[in-house]
Amino acid sequence: MNEKFDDRAAYVDIVNRVFTHLDAGTTDSNPDVLRVPTSLYTDPELFELEKETIFRRSPQFVCFSSDLPENGSFSTFDEMGVPVLLTRDNTGAVNAFLNACTHRAGRLKDGSGKTASLSCPYHAWGFDLKGQLRTVYEEKTFGTIDKSYYNLVRLPAEEKYGMVFVGLAPDVKVSIDEMLGEMAPLFASWNLGTAKVVNRHEWHMKTNWKLALDTFCEGYHFTPLHKATLGDVSHGNLSLVDYFGPEQRNHRVAFPNTSIAKLRDRPQSDWGLEIFHEFQLVHFLYPNISLLVSPSAIELFQLYPGKSVDEHMTRYSCYWRTQEGGPGWGVDDPQAHFEFVRDIVTKEDYWVSANVMKSLRGGLRSFNTFGRNEPALHNMHRAFARGVGRVLEQAPLVKDGQQ
Repeated sequence: MNEKFDDRAAYVDIVNRVFTHLDAGTTDSNPDVLRVPTSLYTDPELFELEKETIFRRSPQFVCFSSDLPENGSFSTFDEMGVPVLLTRDNTGAVNAFLNACTHRAGRLKDGSGKTASLSCPYHAWGFDLKGQLRTVYEEKTFGTIDKSYYNLVRLPAEEKYGMVFVGLAPDVKVSIDEMLGEMAPLFASWNLGTAKVVNRHEWHMKTNWKLALDTFCEGYHFTPLHKATLGDVSHGNLSLVDYFGPEQRNHRVAFPNTSIAKLRDRPQSDWGLEIFHEFQLVHFLYPNISLLVSPSAIELFQLYPGKSVDEHMTRYSCYWRTQEGGPGWGVDDPQAHFEFVRDIVTKEDYWVSANVMKSLRGGLRSFNTFGRNEPALHNMHRAFARGVGRVLEQAPLVKDGQQ
């Protein structure tokens, strides 16, 4: 796939689409605005339904291949109430299991690391990295069992294009090619599995998970909210939106940098892969991933619902695609780059999100509005509605609180 795919052509197309919008003073748009009920962010019943359907029944992006760097590597994942243990076995294959011994459900591993085998700390039952029960501690006194019935509970998992996805139930279908659809060749060209983690940060917030996710899906807010940090870097209110995957439920938003203007002075035939530095590509992977890919870095945001409708957790993981000191987005040092992105999200995007949640919690506004120039939000929330078996319809136009 990589040999046939022309990633330069994909980047050239993005630049030309940006120039068309710059010349016309436009941006990718929908025909009309969309009013959505604020209950999308505040309804406890809908919140519980989302957890049981779009989260439990959808493959979860868990990590990159580099997080399981060698045979014997393991990692754990607990965010959605199903404790998951990932292993890379001695053949190099990735496996996913319920992180529980089949004797009496003792937890097998915490965190991440490397191991030759799995041993339960409760009663020392031993499993190999493929999840097969190999040894029963003091078997002569325990009693005879058919070990084939005591292998670890296997969960569906797939590793491709440097990404690892897992299903949280044995019958969840996991196909990365199906999830990425027509965008798969570009993902394949990036060699994402070689990226190395720089640092991670978690936000535990009094904000609905979808409300936090909204901040990653449009550039309409760039100039007002990010004036001091990104105002000289990115074009505000100009973005390109492309949909992909099952029912086109995923999206990619291209945000152009102001430096893209310099390409007008160069013949298009001279443009190379370096033009990727002139825009940011932010992908939404259903249901809860925001993934920014640039020539030097990857910003992975994983958003998970909390215990109540107005709580969520975001984990931000920054990965570096180039060697230490390579060119980054506005900075040259990987750790400084991580801190730059973390602080923008903390002080600007999530500051706004937390305050919006405070307003919605009061119950005095019946609807929010997505503009024509925020098409990714239209598409994403319609996908969420389909995921819980509903249709997202235009909310009634009412004059809330007006006499």
